[in-house]
Amino acid sequence: MTCRQCGLDVPSDARFCPSCGAPVAPEGADERRVVTVLFADIVGFTMLSETLDPEYVKGLVDTWFERLVGDITDFGGRVDKIVGDGILALFGAPVAHEDDAERAVRCGLRMQESLAAMAARSARDAPRVQMRIGVNTGEVLVGALRADGATTAMGDVVNTASRLQTAARPGEVLVGPATHALTAHALTYEHRGLLTARGRDAPVEVWSATGALVPPGQRPTRDQAPLVGRHRELGLIDAAVAAALGRPRALVSLLVGDTGVGKTRLAREAASRVAAGRDVLVLEGRCVPYGEANVWWPLAEALHGLCEVDPGDDLSEVRAAVWARVAAGLGDEVTDAELDRVTRGLLLLMGHTVAPGDTEPARARQAAVDAFVEFVEAHARRRPVLLLLSDVHWADDDLFALLGRLAERLARSRLVVIATARQTIRERWTPSVGRSDTLTINLGPLDPEASRDLLEELHR
Repeated sequence: MTCRQCGLDVPSDARFCPSCGAPVAPEGADERRVVTVLFADIVGFTMLSETLDPEYVKGLVDTWFERLVGDITDFGGRVDKIVGDGILALFGAPVAHEDDAERAVRCGLRMQESLAAMAARSARDAPRVQMRIGVNTGEVLVGALRADGATTAMGDVVNTASRLQTAARPGEVLVGPATHALTAHALTYEHRGLLTARGRDAPVEVWSATGALVPPGQRPTRDQAPLVGRHRELGLIDAAVAAALGRPRALVSLLVGDTGVGKTRLAREAASRVAAGRDVLVLEGRCVPYGEANVWWPLAEALHGLCEVDPGDDLSEVRAAVWARVAAGLGDEVTDAELDRVTRGLLLLMGHTVAPGDTEPARARQAAVDAFVEFVEAHARRRPVLLLLSDVHWADDDLFALLGRLAERLARSRLVVIATARQTIRERWTPSVGRSDTLTINLGPLDPEASRDLLEELHR
């Protein structure tokens, strides 16, 4: 059996999950649960079938659906069924996440991007192919109603999601009121008014998803929340930074704690003190739990911020901004060929393909790593470099390997790495990086007095 809360395989006679403690429902048992349903339907498929060779069309559609199903899986959803040119996916069954509604809408936006990109690269008439997507959240009955025993969902929520898909414009992701309420903090929407859905007495208020406000997994925060009860830990970081910058010697510090104990707030305070009164190059990135295939995403985010460009900007604009930063960092003594090599490597790390040979994975990976290490090393010769990484418990192992190489290569440089992570990081990574200094701080809950002080400050 599989725990429907955390996804762990559990013994068949277990009543509770040994990992998360959730009750384990017997296989095949019907269960009421809150699920987000995504309906997607390809528009223009019939026209494509009429104008192109059937075997060619089948090959196209198979490729497209493989990619779209991959998008659903990447965001933690499960494909319930594929019928003709449509897909029904569930987010929250059999495994639930606290942000299933957000995952589903982000997945819908990604699927639209994926299909548009694939259609543009395909046949002459393929760019006319688009997709309508409807997303709805609510309580459904989940049970093993299919012959293969896999769970499926039934209820008004599923039917409404289908109506939303039908009402959506080609290329649009249309969501219902519950989905909008659960995701408005993280995504942008345009209000589309009321939808009179067939089979429903009351109209449904709907919104069109247009983009993201924050990266996946990021919750609303109070940036101005006071730092309370962490002065001892802050003093430890201050002392370690002062010693490292004075030698000089690289420092890798890791702040470990459960969700909500203030890791990010402490890290930002420590980072601001590193930068105070110093000429410091600050690179800040955040690991995300899903939906991002780029293993270097936090470093790519840091470089996008440093170069003041967005991932969706035109490649020529991004390249010009990165070139300028590389030239400023490497100095006048380097050749144009060296500037081009490092610039191209950083663009690869940022998720851009700039030359046909860059698609070879091993070559692209090595070029990206070499360029980033060289870029940081060049800056560290002139001034301190601060790398602030949040939520590294979600990082890929390749990122840990790069951090190890960076700290080893810059062991005698003014490099400061401050990373935050949940307790699960202990199973994957500890900042033991050879000749560099390391500092690991375990953050527990605030004591009662500090908790009261924080509440009083927040309510002023």
